[in-house]
Amino acid sequence: MIKVEIDPHSGFCPGVIRAISSAEDYLCSHERLYSLGDIVHNGSELERLGALGLVPLDEDDLEEMSSAAGETVLIRAHGQPPRVYERLRDLGFNIIDCTCPVVLNIQKSIAAADAQVLIFGKKGHPEVLGLLGQNPRAVVFESLEELQTLLPGLEEAPEVFSQTTMSPVDYASACSMIRDARPRAVLHETICAQVRSRHSQLQEFARSHDVVVFVAGRNSSNGRVLSGICRQANIRTVHVKDETEIDPAFFRADDTVGVCGATSTPRWLLEKVAAHIENLQ
Repeated sequence: MIKVEIDPHSGFCPGVIRAISSAEDYLCSHERLYSLGDIVHNGSELERLGALGLVPLDEDDLEEMSSAAGETVLIRAHGQPPRVYERLRDLGFNIIDCTCPVVLNIQKSIAAADAQVLIFGKKGHPEVLGLLGQNPRAVVFESLEELQTLLPGLEEAPEVFSQTTMSPVDYASACSMIRDARPRAVLHETICAQVRSRHSQLQEFARSHDVVVFVAGRNSSNGRVLSGICRQANIRTVHVKDETEIDPAFFRADDTVGVCGATSTPRWLLEKVAAHIENLQ
């Protein structure tokens, strides 16, 4: 008989919880709320919030607007560069700023940096775009190989930061390379504490089950990193967006199944997937 367990540490991070709670509170007394970008990288949760009145916008939408007087827009946990705030105010939006406090502190540190700034992160990721916008001297790199090409041109004492959801192991390796090349470099610990602890917790969870079902949207950067960690610990790991992608062929009759997810995966969806697996029997 298949036994199913939900990872107790999976689910929304505090920054996402704050953004979603703020949206829900506002929509209790208003018909519509705009969000700049998807409030969370999870299609099922976006559908739920859309039914409440949450309407996503992107920067192209803003460029086509002449006025949004009286409308309200929510800034998601990833944050935004200063120029976006200026555009929103020019259009007349009321702003609910839900930038994650961790991200906000990194933005402030990057804005205040006098030296060359290096950011370890995914190019084009919303959080990284917000960080880059804080300082015209900021440069982003995605891999150790890309960093290697940047090393010869580094200043003597660059300041180094990371996107909050990058691999702590990879960031430590990047910092080591930079310190070897530039001993005076200032290395900031900007990986989210929850992300750092999640890696070891998730490895242990994955090893303790026969099969791991990792639930996350396909466009979740954190989801790709964490599902990869599960797969390294347990080759029988499958990544699904929701219960519709569950294949009974994933399982054997006596398997123990661990259900887990990214920081963008709602708890209710993990429970729905777990219940679906149990009902296969």
